[in-house]
Amino acid sequence: MSKFNHISRRQFLGTSAIILAAASTSCKQSPNRGVAPESPLFQELAQQAGVHFLQTNGATGKFYFIEETGSGCAWFDYDNDGRLDLLIVQCGPYPYVPGQGPEPHCTLYRNNGDGTFTDVTAGSGLDTYLGYCQGVTVGDYDNDGYDDLFITAFGTNHLFHNEQGTGRFVNVTQKAGLGGEAHLARYGTSAAFGDYNNDGWLDLYVCYYCPWSVATNKTCKTPDGREDYCTPDVMPPATHRLYRNRGDGTFEDVTSESGISKHKGHGLGVVFLDYDNDGKLDIFVANDLNITFLWHNNGDGTFTNVSERAGCAYNNAGQEMSGMGIGIGDYDHSGEESLFVGNFSMQPNTLFKNLGNGQFLDVSNQANVAIPHMHYVTFGADFIDYDADGWLDIITANGHVTMYIAETSPGITYEEPRQLFHNNGDGTFSVVKDRLGALSVPMVSRGLAVGDYDNDGRLDFIVVNQNGPVHLYHNEVDNGNNAVIFKTVGTKSNRNGFHAKLRLTVGAVTLFSTVHSSSSYLSASDSRVYFGLGRATLVETVVIEWPSGVKETLLDINAGAIYTLTEGRGITNRQAFNRSKLNA
Repeated sequence: MSKFNHISRRQFLGTSAIILAAASTSCKQSPNRGVAPESPLFQELAQQAGVHFLQTNGATGKFYFIEETGSGCAWFDYDNDGRLDLLIVQCGPYPYVPGQGPEPHCTLYRNNGDGTFTDVTAGSGLDTYLGYCQGVTVGDYDNDGYDDLFITAFGTNHLFHNEQGTGRFVNVTQKAGLGGEAHLARYGTSAAFGDYNNDGWLDLYVCYYCPWSVATNKTCKTPDGREDYCTPDVMPPATHRLYRNRGDGTFEDVTSESGISKHKGHGLGVVFLDYDNDGKLDIFVANDLNITFLWHNNGDGTFTNVSERAGCAYNNAGQEMSGMGIGIGDYDHSGEESLFVGNFSMQPNTLFKNLGNGQFLDVSNQANVAIPHMHYVTFGADFIDYDADGWLDIITANGHVTMYIAETSPGITYEEPRQLFHNNGDGTFSVVKDRLGALSVPMVSRGLAVGDYDNDGRLDFIVVNQNGPVHLYHNEVDNGNNAVIFKTVGTKSNRNGFHAKLRLTVGAVTLFSTVHSSSSYLSASDSRVYFGLGRATLVETVVIEWPSGVKETLLDINAGAIYTLTEGRGITNRQAFNRSKLNA
C-alpha cells in the first residue's frame, strides 16, 4: 500500500469540499425499528440517576495541548455486588495551585441497584489531586478478586489497589514499580491490561502522546490570526510503555527488551487481541497522525510491529489516520474480531475487517461508516448491540479540537452530536437518524464506555463531555428481543478471565466474542460479555476457551440472565435480568 505525502490537518480540510458534498447525499438511513416516533432509543438520565459530574479541561486561554484530549470513564463492579459502578476521570486546570479553587479529582459512583448512583469518592483514596488526568483502565492485577484502577495523566500515572471492595483504594504506584522520575514529563493517554505471556497475571500497556511541557507548548493561528490549539504534527511522538506483571504485586518495565521502544507514536487508543488466532495476545494501538501499531506477539517476550504487512497501518487511501477510540468485535458473524477506529473530520472512520488469515481489509466505504462521519471528530467509539438482534452496532462520541473550525470549514462545528450506526446484517451499517433524543445535542465529547448498568438486558453507555456534564444514556429499546450476559472468573487464567473466547450456538447462528479488558477512548467498558439473541430464548451451546488452554462446553442456556462462568467449574451464579425496568 502506498502512503500519501504528509499533509497537515488544515491542508487536508481545505481540499475536501468534494467529499463534504458526497457526505450530504450518500448516508443510508436506518429502517423503522418498531419504536414509536416520539420515543427516543436512549434517554439521557445522568441528573436523575445522581451522576452530577462536571468535566473541566481547565483551559485559561493559553491553549495548552493537553487540554484537547481528556477525559475518560470506566464501568466496573468494585464491590462485587453484581452491579456496575462508575469512575469518571477529571482533568482540571494545569498547573493546579492548591487553595485556588476546588481541588480537581476523579469521582467514584456506587450503583444503588435502583437506577441511581451515590457519589462515594470522599474517603475512597481517589478524592485527591492526581495531576492532569486523562484516562482509566480496569483490571484485577493481583488476582485477589477485586478490580483495581490504573489512571493515566500528564506527569505521572497512578495504580490504585482495590481494598477488598470496601470502597477504599490505595495508591500503590511507587510500590508496584510504575512511578519514578522518568515518568514525570510523560503525557499518558489510554492504557490496557492484558496477559501477553499467559502466566495468569495481567500485564499493562500504556500509550503516551508526546513529550510535552509548558515550556515546549506551541500555539497556532487560525487563518484570521487568532490563537488556537495546534495539530499533532507540530509535536514529536512518544515511546509507549509495556510493563510485565511479576506476580508479586509489582511490575517490570520491559519496553526496551520487548521491542516496543522501536517505534514512536502519538498514542490515543489501545486494545489487546489475538488477531491471528495463534493463542498469543497481540496489541493494536491507534496513533494520531502516525501509522497504527499492530504489535505481533512473537511468543518469546518480544513484539514486532506488523501493521503495514497486516493491512491496518493506514486507511484505504494510504493515509496515516488521526486514530483515537477503538472498537473491537465480530460485527459480521465471521468468527473473527474486527477493529473500528475513530478518526478526525474529513478523514473517514475506519473499519478494518479481520480476514482470519492474519490480514485486515479496510471496508469503511463498503460498510458505510466512512462518509457519514466526515463532518465529525470521533474520540469515544465502541461496538454496541443496542437492539439485541445479535448484530453489533456502533456508537461514537464526537467533538472537535479546533475552537474556530466552523469559521474556516463550512459544515464542521466544534460541538458535535453522537452518532449511532445500525448493523444491517449484510456487512453494512445505516446511520440512525430518528429517535435520537439527547444523542443529537451537540457536545464536545471524549470518553465513552458501554455497559448494562441496571442489568435489564439492554446496553447503556456514558459519555464524558469537555467542560460540561457527563451524559448517561439509558437504553429504551423494548422490541421483544432477548439477550444473555456472561461474567468470567479465571482460576488458572487471570482472575478477570480477560481474553477468554466465547462461541455461542443459537439455532443456525454462531456468535463470537472475547472478554475485553479495555476499548473505546481513555475508557473501560463493562468487561462482561453481552450477546443479543433476537427472538431466540435458548442458547444451545456455549464453548469457552480460557487463556490457560482450558476448554469448556455448556448446554441449553436460557436467555434473560447474567451468568458467572468460573474456569473449570462452569456456571457458578445466575442473576436474572431486571425485567421490571423494561416497561418502566
